[in-house]
Amino acid sequence: MEHLLTRKDEELMDRAALKNNLHEVVFLESIGGFTRKYCVNGRELLVESGINHMEQILPHDKFFKINDSFIINADYLKRIKANATKNAILHGGIELRIAQDKYWEFVSFLRFKYKI
Repeated sequence: MEHLLTRKDEELMDRAALKNNLHEVVFLESIGGFTRKYCVNGRELLVESGINHMEQILPHDKFFKINDSFIINADYLKRIKANATKNAILHGGIELRIAQDKYWEFVSFLRFKYKI
């Protein structure tokens, strides 16, 4: 008999996939209805949930959605390039665009996180 997963089962699986080595996650990328998790060791994992769902279940004191496609782990943020196209520079030199409408919210998030 085929086993069908309920939405709750899927959510628990998503949480389990993310919790495994969560401290190693540098950023997450939206890939259609999926989310790709990029880790500091170069490992990647495709999670069967959209980025908006991932945003809801990740710890809000550590992760921030910088645009429609990316959520970053602030622990791996090296600096912000505050030029015309505001970019987050992450571990390994990865450069991701910060949406204009998210920039000041992100700055506030960082100030709160690091008590600046």
